[in-house]
Amino acid sequence: MIEVSAGIIRRRDGHILICQRGEGRHNARLWEFPGGKREPGETAEDCLIRELQEELALPVTGAEALCMQEVGGIRFTFLTAETDAEPVLTEHEAAAFVPARAMLRYPFCPADEPVARALALNEPKLRHFFWDFDGTLMDTYPMMTDAFVRAAASMGVSVDRDRVLPLLKETLAHCVSVIAGESGLDAEKLTAAFRREERMGDVTALPGIPETLRALDGHHYLVTHRNRAALDSLQEAGLLELFDDFVTSEDGFPRKPEPDGLLHLLRKHGLNPAECVMIGDRPLDTAAGRRAGMLSCLLDTEGRFPLDSCELRAKSVGELTGLLCPAEL
Repeated sequence: MIEVSAGIIRRRDGHILICQRGEGRHNARLWEFPGGKREPGETAEDCLIRELQEELALPVTGAEALCMQEVGGIRFTFLTAETDAEPVLTEHEAAAFVPARAMLRYPFCPADEPVARALALNEPKLRHFFWDFDGTLMDTYPMMTDAFVRAAASMGVSVDRDRVLPLLKETLAHCVSVIAGESGLDAEKLTAAFRREERMGDVTALPGIPETLRALDGHHYLVTHRNRAALDSLQEAGLLELFDDFVTSEDGFPRKPEPDGLLHLLRKHGLNPAECVMIGDRPLDTAAGRRAGMLSCLLDTEGRFPLDSCELRAKSVGELTGLLCPAEL
């Protein structure tokens, strides 16, 4: 087993040193906590002190082991230490002292990423979870797709489900615009027909959502474009009691990505945005969260939005609990 020491080096202001690996190296352009391979007979602490001096001319004090991580046959010992000096780059492409939460914006090496994320999400912990409804909490897209196909058929136009679904996952307005434009239908009339065909009683919670809501240690809030029928759906699913508050279309706030509904809940409950996250399945959800000053998490099960600038990304509902509330190191 190869042994490596990696340093979580803090300045007096609490900012943490991260370094970017240069071109031509393994994991080039990714960020890491600085350190290196332990030599025979060397302790993890001695290794870190030596590597920081050799690579960055950086003196540190108080080196102390924090946690271990094994990746690809290499055992990484992560140690905390302090410095009041600035690094001198000799091997890395770049270096920066950043607040812990800011590390979520940097692409880290595989061994460093879970440590960076755990540090970021525990300073402070996330305690308030804002949720989108369609495609995030509830599996509404099959119902919406069928309703749209019926609505178009009622106006004399046949559309394929496979054509409608990806358009709906952008937005309803986008789907209406595309189909109406292609078929010569009136967009307002098509929207009205779709609303008549919707049957909210046909929807259920996404698999794993009830368990996730109960597992997350904090408070839940709903922010949806739908009317209060969304609350009836949550009630039927046995989930309504898990939510502290709601914003629906009846509240009159602008639609996401505008942050007004989220800001209303922040003010109403006196919440610290640093302890909040907006969870949704579309970029308009994550944009609303960022505009409200909180973190954003994209539930992107199909990998449809790889360029979204969310800080957190889940490929399945099952990832959400560990992603949003990692264990302390």
